[in-house]
Amino acid sequence: MNGVGIFYHRHFSHWLCSIGLLLIAALAFWQPLSAQDSTGREIPKTAKRSPTPAPKPIKKSSKPPEHKSAITKPTPVPTRRFTILAPPGALIEIDGSTKGFAGIDGNLVVLGVAAGNHQLRARLTGYEDWNGPITVGASATRFEVPMKKKPDPGKIAITINESDALVTVDGLGKLSPKAGEQSLLSGLSTGTHKIVAKKKNFYDWNEEVAVELGKTTLVKIVLKPLIDPDMLVIEEGVFEMGNNAGDGDQRPKHQVFVSAFEISRTEISNRLYKKFVDEAGHPPPQGLGYGWRANQYPVGHDDFPVVFVSWNDAVAFCKWMSQESGSTYRLPTEAEWEKAAKMRSTPEAADQANEKFLSAGKVWEWCSDWYDPGYYKLRDRINPQGPVTGKKIKLMGFEGQTKSLRGGGFGKGQVLSRAAERSQYFPDKSRFDIGFRIVREIKQGASK
Repeated sequence: MNGVGIFYHRHFSHWLCSIGLLLIAALAFWQPLSAQDSTGREIPKTAKRSPTPAPKPIKKSSKPPEHKSAITKPTPVPTRRFTILAPPGALIEIDGSTKGFAGIDGNLVVLGVAAGNHQLRARLTGYEDWNGPITVGASATRFEVPMKKKPDPGKIAITINESDALVTVDGLGKLSPKAGEQSLLSGLSTGTHKIVAKKKNFYDWNEEVAVELGKTTLVKIVLKPLIDPDMLVIEEGVFEMGNNAGDGDQRPKHQVFVSAFEISRTEISNRLYKKFVDEAGHPPPQGLGYGWRANQYPVGHDDFPVVFVSWNDAVAFCKWMSQESGSTYRLPTEAEWEKAAKMRSTPEAADQANEKFLSAGKVWEWCSDWYDPGYYKLRDRINPQGPVTGKKIKLMGFEGQTKSLRGGGFGKGQVLSRAAERSQYFPDKSRFDIGFRIVREIKQGASK
């Protein structure tokens, strides 16, 4: 195609396009117009067109328009296995929720603890409460609670030798501890406290005890039985000792002065002697046809005179009585024993003497003196103690020095006639018919 043809072809194409556009525009102009509503939709020809209402005024709001944020799903928080170290038995809470108690090894493992910051609380009796923040992270899997012990105000640990005793502290807090077991008193303030222990038929026990901060004070309570037997007071004075109508060892009758003393109204009983046997560890009485089994006397013989006791046994008993009571006990001299038996200064005194010996039983009684059948010839006048030594004699297959015996199973009406009667036996031997009384010395200046 030559250049003229190309030119012609291009201009012809442009002409055709222009003609097409003009035709489309003409058709659009000549097409009948149709009614439309405010949305651009065609209104049916049969419907009447209503006037367009006036737009309502828009109320202005003082609040700024709300902008709704896009809803997003929460990111899962990682949880951890959290180990807590605390004193065994401590109660653990995390964020107000109880998690359990620390075990005997002091550990508590809590599962599902979210990483991040938390509040932990630990409680245990005897410790100060701990409450504080903790942080659980990727590496924070263990936390030791820094709990501190409460300051101990001090304690008293009590042991007692008798059950059924009543123990008080400062007049309060009555308790009855068992014998041999330790009772712990806590919650006491520091300082001095008075402890008192009481039991029927026992001396009261009391002591002031100091309580110190953080320390336990040991207190040993030893209750002592009321072992003092019923005693008869014998006033000082002169009496006639011996009996000219009696056996040779009772002569001559002579006057003697004896200081005041107290003598037991009855012989020492099985009941009282058993306390001595039990507490001093002394061998119990033993004898043919009668005696104790282990540390127990025959049933029903509580108040019977103890027999099968030697002079040495009786002296040991007096020593124990002195240590336990704080008074001085001993065997009576022959002069004291006879004066008590012959006490007749008034009818009342004579009745007391008779009453005393009526309850004696039918046994001889040890005196402190060595025995000498001719001792009265010396006529010791003031508090005679007997000879320095006794004479060796042979008796019942034994040989040696002997101690004096008095009494011998006398009853009412026979007291005065037999009060001077004397006998003897070896101090290391015992018999079924020998017991003893005791004398308690009267302290100088003591009022009666």
